[in-house]
This record gives sequence, C-alpha cells and structure tokens, in this order.
Amino acid sequence: MPKSAVELRREKLRNRQKQAVETKDQKGLGRKSVLDWSRFVGTRPPGFTPTVGKELNLVDFLPFVITQEWYKKLKTFSGLTTNLEVGDWDYKLELPVHKNVGENNDTFLCPRLAFGERCPRCEDMFEEYSKAEPDDKVIKPLKPSWRCWYNIYDYSEENNPDGAFGIWEDASYYCFEKEILNEADGGEETILFSDIEIGKSIEIKGKEKKLEKNTFTEAGNIEFKDRDPYPEDIVNDTVSFDALVKICTYEEFREAHLGLNEEEKEGGDKEVEPEKEKATGTRRGRQKPKETEPEDVPSIQEWEEGDGCPNDEMIFGDPGDNDLCKACPEKTFDACTAMADKQAMAEEMKNDMEKEEPKKEEASAPTGRRRRQTG
Repeated sequence: MPKSAVELRREKLRNRQKQAVETKDQKGLGRKSVLDWSRFVGTRPPGFTPTVGKELNLVDFLPFVITQEWYKKLKTFSGLTTNLEVGDWDYKLELPVHKNVGENNDTFLCPRLAFGERCPRCEDMFEEYSKAEPDDKVIKPLKPSWRCWYNIYDYSEENNPDGAFGIWEDASYYCFEKEILNEADGGEETILFSDIEIGKSIEIKGKEKKLEKNTFTEAGNIEFKDRDPYPEDIVNDTVSFDALVKICTYEEFREAHLGLNEEEKEGGDKEVEPEKEKATGTRRGRQKPKETEPEDVPSIQEWEEGDGCPNDEMIFGDPGDNDLCKACPEKTFDACTAMADKQAMAEEMKNDMEKEEPKKEEASAPTGRRRRQTG
C-alpha cells in the first residue's frame, strides 16, 4: 500500500533530523570524509575497525553495484582505469584523497590521480618539488594518499559475536589492501577472495605501528579461509559507495585549500599583517595543513642520503621485493622507499610540465547472516 501524504511528511522529517544529528559538527563544505552519507537512503551500516593484538579480524569482502558513469574513468592505484560500467560490481572503492585541507581540515578527492585533471593541492606540491632545495616538511602534508572502502561481513567475536554486515571505511591502501593483494597473488593462480561463489574469508591479524608521533594499525598477518557462497542478491544489502562520493570543481577545492573568504573569492584583496605572513610561512589566507594521521609514505627526515645502501648489490632509492631489501633495517628501508617516492614525484612533475608546453604555445597563437566453514 502506498504511503499517505502524512506518512511521507513524517518520514522526511525523521530523515531531516537524522541528517542534522549526523552533520551537527560540520562547517561549510563539511568534507570530513570524501563520502557524503547524507545521500544514503536507509540505515547506515555499522562501521568496522580492525583490532590489534591476539584477537584476529575475520571478514568477507562483499561486492556493491556501480551506479555512476564516472566510475569507468576512475583511475586506480596502478594508474589503470577501472573500466567498469554502471551495473557492474566492484568489491572496493579505491580513491586518492587529500586530508586536512584548509581551516576546516576537510577531505577532498584528488582529481589529478583520480581522473588526470588539475588539482590545486598537487600543484603546490609540484611547485615545492621544482625548487632547488625542496622542503620535505612542506611537501609531506600536500601529498595525496590512497584509501579504500569495503562492504564486509564481520565474523570477529570481539566486534560481533554472532556476525554482522558492516562497512570498513577509509582503510589505508598500503597498510591493508596492498598486503591482501600480495597474499592473494598465487603466481599462476590468483585467490579470488571477493568472488561471491568461490571467494574466501580473510583472517587479518592487526599490528600496531608507530611513525614519528603517530600510531596506526596495519596488517601483520593474512590468511584465507574457506567460506560458504553468497547469493547474487547480496548486492541488495551492500552500499554503493560511488553514489556517495563528493566530486567538487577545481575552484571549490582551490577556495578551501587556500582558505579564501568571500571577499577574496570575488577578487578582493584583504590586507594581511606582515608579521603574521612571516610567522606562518604560508601565502596570504592559507592555513598550513595539519598532520593528524600517519602518511602512507614514510618521511626521509633524519636520514642522511650519503650513507647509501648497506647492500653493495642494491641502489639507495630503488627498493625491491627481494631478500636483501627484506633484511634491510626498517629505518633504512623506509628512507629508501621515501626517496623512490620523491624521485617518482619529480619525474611525474617533469612529465606534467612537458605536457603543458604545447598547450601554452597554442594559447599564445592568435585565435542477511552467514556462518563460515574453516578449511
């Protein structure tokens, strides 16, 4: 029976209050997450946070239905596009994001890595890289990081004694997804853990790691377990994350990144005291991004490049998946990895600048509950 006008009004009012409660601490654009949950219809699934220590995390990754046209052109960590159409399935939403943007510490999708478009924050990063002596302290908070979102079924007794559907939000690509993919790479045969019929449960032992002043969780050990197949209609119970992604314009991102007020947006020029300009070390109206989370790529501070690689057969700044690198001290390996990242960024900046040259010349010319089976 269709709902009456009164019932519809009451439902809208209830949803309006729920939205008000969820967004009570947001200001302005309110991009504390790259997902806008106010667009979600229904009850938001419970969140999953991996535990650390003896308690193991046991989850199934479940697919969701793609709903957005842009998803086909979305680039992945590897640089390849997803090439998935509306109506296809994916087991993860994998996005490059910028965190702690502007005075509100908002989160934005990185348009450069996601779609190959201009990104105001990456432009500042490349500008610093182009200097004779780039400052790693300036570059580090400007770097985008890769994050993942999953629909899961959680078996972990500490979180859900009877098992439950949920969502794993904003997981580090380096700390979890990459580690899971490494374990799933069986050489000649890949473990298709996300397949609803022949997939596997994933047992993850959380490991606490410290980087500078930050403490975070990463995958310490991963094992795949046999499980029952899921029915195809399981996608009716999962969240289509792509429908919630907030994609802003270049100008919207730039205004938040530079902390522009209304007068500055309209082209006005607000006077700034010289003392404050000197004290902040940033351009007018811009707040230096805060570092509240560990970066995916370690810093090379306090590492002297002149020390070189302790292994004569290897080159510092060119790490690999081999026994020599695995035996390398953690501090040395982190510095080597960071140097490789820095070199890659510089090369990417060079390529982007070369691509821009023809454009400049042209412009100047006239013109449900489950149980698993352990195996």
